[in-house]
Amino acid sequence: MSKARADRSNRNQADPRSDHDRVECTRAQDLISAELDGENDPADAAELVVHLDGCPSCRHHRDQLAILHRLARLRPAEAVPDLTDRIVAAANPPRPGHGEWIRYSLLTVGLTQLAFSTPSLFGHGNGLAVHTARHLGSLAAAFAIGLVYVAWRPVRAFGLLPLAGALAGCLTLTAVVDVTQGRAHMLGEAHHVLDVAGLVLLWLLAGAPHPRWPSRSRRVIPTAAERVASPTVDAVVDLRNRRQP
Repeated sequence: MSKARADRSNRNQADPRSDHDRVECTRAQDLISAELDGENDPADAAELVVHLDGCPSCRHHRDQLAILHRLARLRPAEAVPDLTDRIVAAANPPRPGHGEWIRYSLLTVGLTQLAFSTPSLFGHGNGLAVHTARHLGSLAAAFAIGLVYVAWRPVRAFGLLPLAGALAGCLTLTAVVDVTQGRAHMLGEAHHVLDVAGLVLLWLLAGAPHPRWPSRSRRVIPTAAERVASPTVDAVVDLRNRRQP
C-alpha cells in the first residue's frame, strides 16, 4: 500500500494513464542549462537540487552537460615565445652595483646635498635676498630628497633621470659661465660637483641607459620559430609596430 502511494506521489497526475513522466525532467534539464550559465535564482536552484536527489537520469545528464560546457569554454593555451629577457631589458631594471655601492654612494651624496641646502631654507644665502635664498635652498633640497628616495627605491632611478639631468646640466653650465666671466669664485661653485656626482650615480643605478631614437629599422620582425610556436604572434607584433612612431 505504501509503495503504491509513493508511486502516486512521484507522478504529475493522480490518474497514471494521464501522467507524463518527462515533464519534471524537461524542466530540470532547462534548470541545469541555466545553472551552468549562472542564470538560476535561489528558488530554481533549490528546485533543481530536490529533483536531482531523486533522479539519476538527470544527474547523469547534468554531469555530461557540465563536461561539454567546460570543453566549449576552455581550450589548451597556445604556446608563446619566451620574451622575458627582452621585456626586462626594455624596462630598465636598476643595477645597484657590486655590494650595492651605487645605492650607498647615492645616499651619501643626497644627504650631503641636503645638509648644504638646509641653511638656505632658513634664509642664509651668502648675501642673497632671503626670498631668493629660500627658493634656491628648496630647489637643492628637493633634488637631494629625490636622490635619497631613489637610493631607498632604486626602481625609481630611471624615472628621475631626465629631471636630474636637466637640473644638474643647467646648474653646472651656469656655474661655469659665472666663473669664466668672473661673477663667481670657483670654490664657491664647487658644491655643484655634488649635482654632477648625483647625476652620474643615478645614471649608473638606472642601468646606464642610452637615448633611443625612433627608427623604422627597430620594427620587430618575428622569427620563423616564433611564428610556428604561436599563430597569434603576427597579430601581436603588428599591433606593437603600429604603436611605434
